[in-house]
Amino acid sequence: MPERDSQLSDLVELGARRGAAYADARHVEREFEAVSVRDGEVESVTRSGDRGIGFRVVHRGAWGFAATDRVDESSLRTIVDEAFARAEAAASTRTRQVTLAPVAPQRGEYRTTLERDPFAVPVAERIALLRAADANLKGPHAVSRRGSIAAYRTRKHLVTSEGTDVRQEIVESGAGVSVTAVKAGAKPAQRYDGRLTRQAGWEFIEHLDLAGRAARYRDDAEAMLDAPLAAERPTTLVFTPEFLALLVHESCGHPTEADRVLEYEVAFAGTTFMWPKDRGALRYGSEHVSMTADATVPGGMGTFGWDDDGVPAMRTKLIDRGTFVGYLTSRETAAALGVPVAIGSARAEGWQHFPIVRMVNVSLDPGRQSYDALIKGVAEGLLMESPASYSLDDKRQNFHFSTQSARVIRNGVLEGYARGVSFQSLTPAFWGRCDGVADDWELHGFLSCAKGEPLQLMRVGHGAAHARFRDVPIEVRG
Repeated sequence: MPERDSQLSDLVELGARRGAAYADARHVEREFEAVSVRDGEVESVTRSGDRGIGFRVVHRGAWGFAATDRVDESSLRTIVDEAFARAEAAASTRTRQVTLAPVAPQRGEYRTTLERDPFAVPVAERIALLRAADANLKGPHAVSRRGSIAAYRTRKHLVTSEGTDVRQEIVESGAGVSVTAVKAGAKPAQRYDGRLTRQAGWEFIEHLDLAGRAARYRDDAEAMLDAPLAAERPTTLVFTPEFLALLVHESCGHPTEADRVLEYEVAFAGTTFMWPKDRGALRYGSEHVSMTADATVPGGMGTFGWDDDGVPAMRTKLIDRGTFVGYLTSRETAAALGVPVAIGSARAEGWQHFPIVRMVNVSLDPGRQSYDALIKGVAEGLLMESPASYSLDDKRQNFHFSTQSARVIRNGVLEGYARGVSFQSLTPAFWGRCDGVADDWELHGFLSCAKGEPLQLMRVGHGAAHARFRDVPIEVRG
């Protein structure tokens, strides 16, 4: 059943009458459609959706939360009772009272700017585009080819006891292709990208040029089958924006989440190595490294009008010319850390989830030189094109990454491929080796950043440009 106009405000008023220090009610409706093609044949056409109401209170200094997918009066009274009961239970064990950093009441609407609604595109048109891409994935050694196109729509309405009343409609589009090549006597090669998503309409899918991308992935996979092993020694690495997007996500986005700092996430996600005493002092990277959290970037998967605390979209610096300076916060964690709200990062996957601190769009700031100038500054090195496997410690201080495809750079020119390349580093040591960032900044989107207990998957954005790192020790495995 759809939400009635006064339903959320009625819930919030009931929470206030029962003595809540704060209450909010959030109606969320989600739609999802995806088409998948495998080896030229339609593999699946998927549609799903859900809607419901989440209700929060701060009572006796603790949060209480409950949710329902039913909107009859009895169900709504039940979630109020459940939220207060859970706040009572939490208050009996909590060592720190919940305090919310102040934010002015918000009113308004936010909608994704679209040229063409992806849900309105005929399925036959989506399949035809995927089959055109699949044709270009075919190669002499390609044994598995896949492609998919997806569309997401989220409608939210948030009402709080402080006077906030905001509505949002967010539409996202994504696509991807992948190929696996196999040859006798050679290690199988895969080429894929899972980060081609944007808060946009069908125009973004057309912008991706899936057919051209598929041909490039096929050529990369075929070339990697015959590529020689790289030389295992410290070398200069240039990373593509899509590779750096993942490095920024793992090595800056997660350790600057304030709930990890406050050790709310110790049991599941882990903590951090970037503590409050380190703000303004910790040398995170070289002077070329600045990173910004920005919920206002057009098209970002972490872009919105307001977060689930009702904080308007903002931007704030996390790393400033190599120095750690800021955190991703919710209203609760900002107050606990004693800092003003500089970014709103409280988001929930759906109506049935409690908002927690999540990345918005966390990006490496662009430099001023061109990509060509960056490459010409490499006498001998490797271009790391896309991440493959990776692992990290629970503080995001130590990591290991391998690559799907590495291009050899010699005297400023790309020459063929090398295989078997991976690297391990401490986060500050890695970013400290950065001696240049190009100006070709581009945005990437992640669909399923996993965090929280119960687990929540969140869509987040990351921008980056090509960047160069000197004397990086690499490992080579055949």
